[in-house]
Amino acid sequence: MAEGNRPGGLTALAVLNFVFGGFGVLGVLAMAALFGFFNELSEGEIAKEVGGEGILLFILTGISAALLIVSGIGYLGQKRVLGRMMGSFYGIASIANNGLSLAVGEEFNFGTIVGLVYPVLTLILVNTTFKDDLVN
Repeated sequence: MAEGNRPGGLTALAVLNFVFGGFGVLGVLAMAALFGFFNELSEGEIAKEVGGEGILLFILTGISAALLIVSGIGYLGQKRVLGRMMGSFYGIASIANNGLSLAVGEEFNFGTIVGLVYPVLTLILVNTTFKDDLVN
């Protein structure tokens, strides 16, 4: 495909990345606020209150949100590294994040379905359908 002729599906994927990335940033901010609240209640022993799994979920959520936004920018610029590679890294990190969430006892709900389907869809699309479009 000629440079500058970005497929509509790739643009839609970028927009979805920005929307989900924004929600992810809000989730990270909410988790940070809760960690601060727990830290005040427990007099500085946050690790005991939320556990290692909670801190790992916080880190993976932040990484996933950042990768969503960065890969969305890459999709718009049709960049191989920023789009395809970061989109693939996002898919892997998000699947790991959702798997860990389920492993620590979170219930399976609509958010979990979206949290698993979208990264798998992203992995498929950037590595098959839009593979030739993400070459710059």
